[in-house]
Amino acid sequence: MRIKKVYATDIVAVTYTGSEIPVFEKSEAFWIYAVDETKVVRMQILSVYSGNIDDMIKQLRMCRVDALIARNFGPKAMSRLREAGIRMYSFDGGARAAVNAFSEGRLAEM
Repeated sequence: MRIKKVYATDIVAVTYTGSEIPVFEKSEAFWIYAVDETKVVRMQILSVYSGNIDDMIKQLRMCRVDALIARNFGPKAMSRLREAGIRMYSFDGGARAAVNAFSEGRLAEM
């Protein structure tokens, strides 16, 4: 699955396990949002096919993810995500609230 970048759109992934945002390594799926300036223009869900950090990052790169929001990240995951060029943000709450905070510039990059 590839999400086409439109204009200056950021592709943002949010870790997901049902109703909460887990730490990156515990994610069962990712909500993938296309954020154009301050509004969400597209979203879809991506199931995690492996709990392996490198496989998860490969899935995110295939979707052209620019930024990832999770409750937290382990040191190995942070290192691998930086190598992949994916920006990381921490948020504790729901996926939609997380992407709204991102689009409004209220999250600090880790």
